Amino acid sequence: MSNDVLMRRYYTAYNSEDETQIAPLLADDLVLVSAAGEQKGRDAYLATYRWMIATFEDRMTPERIAGDADGATVDIHDRLVARSDVDDFLGLSPRAGEAIELSLTGRYTISDGQITRIEIAPRT
Repeated sequence: MSNDVLMRRYYTAYNSEDETQIAPLLADDLVLVSAAGEQKGRDAYLATYRWMIATFEDRMTPERIAGDADGATVDIHDRLVARSDVDDFLGLSPRAGEAIELSLTGRYTISDGQITRIEIAPRT
């Protein structure tokens, strides 16, 4: 499977809110680097994923996927709608039903058909 196809599968799985769809796409030793810092391991990623989908309706839309030999770089539109009042998320305090719109860039490293590293940052 090409890296572009894997990334499309990843976003479909992410938006499904079903971790059993996303887990097989992630390496056991996955590293996630984001505004929250660095997390290591598939289990840590899935714990964050469970928190995100419990807290927000989180829909990530890939606007551009540029696959290469090592993975892919993706321009992402992320729309998060708070399911209930949130005291602090990225310095914001969205109330229930309030949406946050983010423009992000993700760099995904892929090996043997699984994502091994994710680096997410605001799009510049």
